Amino acid sequence: MVLTKIAWRSIWRSKLRSAVVIFAIASGLLGGLFSSAWINGMAKQRVENTFIYEIGHMQMHHPDYAENKDVKKTIQSTQKKLEELKTVPGIQAVTQRVLVTGMSATANKNMGVSIVGVDPQSETDIFQINKKIDSSSGVFFKSNKKNQIVISRALAKELKAKLKSKIVLTFQDYNGEITGAAFKVVGIYKTDNNPWDKVHVFVMNKDLRRILELPEDESHEIVILLDDFEQAATLEPQLQSKFTDTKVEGWAEMSPYLSLMSGYMDTMMGLFMTIILGALGFGIVNTMLMVVLERTKELGMLMAVGMTKRRVFIMIMLETIFLAMVGAIIGEILSVLIINYFNKSGIDLSFVAEGMESVGYAAITYPMLEGYRYIQITILVIITAILASVYPAWKALKLHPAEALRSI
Repeated sequence: MVLTKIAWRSIWRSKLRSAVVIFAIASGLLGGLFSSAWINGMAKQRVENTFIYEIGHMQMHHPDYAENKDVKKTIQSTQKKLEELKTVPGIQAVTQRVLVTGMSATANKNMGVSIVGVDPQSETDIFQINKKIDSSSGVFFKSNKKNQIVISRALAKELKAKLKSKIVLTFQDYNGEITGAAFKVVGIYKTDNNPWDKVHVFVMNKDLRRILELPEDESHEIVILLDDFEQAATLEPQLQSKFTDTKVEGWAEMSPYLSLMSGYMDTMMGLFMTIILGALGFGIVNTMLMVVLERTKELGMLMAVGMTKRRVFIMIMLETIFLAMVGAIIGEILSVLIINYFNKSGIDLSFVAEGMESVGYAAITYPMLEGYRYIQITILVIITAILASVYPAWKALKLHPAEALRSI
């Protein structure tokens, strides 16, 4: 207790020097934590957008469908499977899709597209494309209307199409014959992934099934939304053993880059903090060495009156830890306040929106950092402080009381 009081008072004897070190630690942690939160927020946003606009949490296909996306490779007894899936614990919603690759054409241009036939009601239980259509850009399908199509703003620009425009879709039907039909644009959406937008169009499941001449109760894809996306790895083998005539895939298998992104975030966080804490560690060592040299006579006197080298070592170590912890606490408090502020208001990067969206990232980003990260940083700061205190404390032990007091 006495050593603790002495160590705490000692760091405030030179207020300016201590303030500089504390400022360096606080600003370093603030910069590192905010940078990590920014990158983490962008990654989380990208992952979430992939789930709600592109792939869901799990998918089921015919075992051979992925080879060449043959329209004949369908899931049989789709309705029965959908009903069975709804009873599985952990599954929140399911929907079926009819898929085909074809050409979209207007009087101005042709473009290859992936045509997705959806059931609008169950589709919106999983995906949120409907929320990416603003009030001036139509709707996500109207009831009782035939041959409606929803396209992206990027594709509309390429085809020079607008609401109520006619777009002709051409593709190969179930029997291998080239077929097609004209569709009327009823909605124009825009997500944050421009390349994906440009090649995906949505039509009514029943319309596409009719034109394809696809048998009833067959589909190409079943998409599953889970209560928690992390359950996908657990549910995948369970569903695979139950539906042996299909191939069940979780999000990590469908989009390996999402798993890679999660690992990348941990690596980047570790790299940031290693560099910052390493630099702070050297700064602390330098500061504490100055403290030891300035207090040579004082330390010599303490050892002359009976303070053991062990207690001197502990005292220098405590001073270092207190100095680091004050800076860390200030840095973490500032980080929490600033990260939470921008998490609500967002960081607007609209001036580089085109570049961001070309690689699938939103122009407005929301930094976020999980609570356990702060605990990790606190532990790392303590470890850094302990390591940084060893050399200055060891130098203090090298002092000889008689030599230290000789000049008094």
